[in-house]
Amino acid sequence: MDGSVINYKRRIQQIYLPPCGNKYWRFEDIIGHNNIRYFSFGRHALAEGLIASDICKGDKVLIPGFICRDLLSAINSIGSVPIYYEVGKDLNISTAPEDLPDAKAILAVNYFGFAQNLSPFREYCNRTGAILIEDNAHGLFSKDEDGRLLGTRGDIGIFSLRKTVPIPDGAALVVNNPDIAYNLKPQLPFNSKHKAFSFKIKQGLRRLAPLIGPTSMQSAISAVRFLRKLRTGHEIEPSQPDAEFILPENPLPCSKLFSYLFSIDINEEIKRRIELYIWVDMLLKDMPCTPVFKTLYEQVVPYGYPFYSSGMTLIKIKKVLKNYAIRYFQWPDLPNVIISSAPEHYKTIWVVSFLW
Repeated sequence: MDGSVINYKRRIQQIYLPPCGNKYWRFEDIIGHNNIRYFSFGRHALAEGLIASDICKGDKVLIPGFICRDLLSAINSIGSVPIYYEVGKDLNISTAPEDLPDAKAILAVNYFGFAQNLSPFREYCNRTGAILIEDNAHGLFSKDEDGRLLGTRGDIGIFSLRKTVPIPDGAALVVNNPDIAYNLKPQLPFNSKHKAFSFKIKQGLRRLAPLIGPTSMQSAISAVRFLRKLRTGHEIEPSQPDAEFILPENPLPCSKLFSYLFSIDINEEIKRRIELYIWVDMLLKDMPCTPVFKTLYEQVVPYGYPFYSSGMTLIKIKKVLKNYAIRYFQWPDLPNVIISSAPEHYKTIWVVSFLW
């Protein structure tokens, strides 16, 4: 697709108010089976998946060091032990399968909606008997180069639906291994309590997007964050000190989860994200930064546009993005044990956001 023909103004506006659809669809139909349980956050889904897989207190779980620290709460809360492996600048595992320590489970991450190469993970699982967990928090609608839907390629898959669809909360545990599916607990009730006040404000601002445009939206968001800082001391709520050990309080999924999902036009959402990625790639082509992924293969649905940059070069890039009213953030909030020894590429990834 030629980036010059993309209506980028429309696509930028849709970052704040994604296009709606009227064609009925179910998450189960996309996955291809009903061994699914819904939760408020992916951390609850992962913890339940570990329990269903007979991962117990003291069992080791291999995870990448390049990961959000919040995910650790799913492992620590059931008494299991996280062990780390390294990933390279291409975000593929950089340790040979035969050199990894034995563990009961190994987590592979589809970073930013791009398929992780599962071959070394399957080799590891064949050797050790470990279960393969596919963290697909960023990859709703993405497929690998063989056309397999991400999140369905391992024994279990974790989806953080709220990171793709504008909903107050929502995640899914997808159990692809029938032996593990037998251990699934019944679906938790859905949370019928009122939505958080902050989400109501966000929804109200989203509806204004077509009327006031992205630049004014940026100003409105900045004003809301300024008021939040006056009230709480933080523009954006920071990760809690105990976030690596304690799961969020309420695991119940939003009562309107399915109606929020149904409101999304899947084909248009896929097209929106691909066009944004292509356009941002062209926008930053001559800038002093490096895209994390060299190519956008045909069936990836990108979560955002990740790139490497730091220091003075980042200032130039931020200025360009700000001119187009595009928001960006640094990812991830690394685990405490990783921070001091983390390689440079763990600390220099920024992501252009495709959903506010």
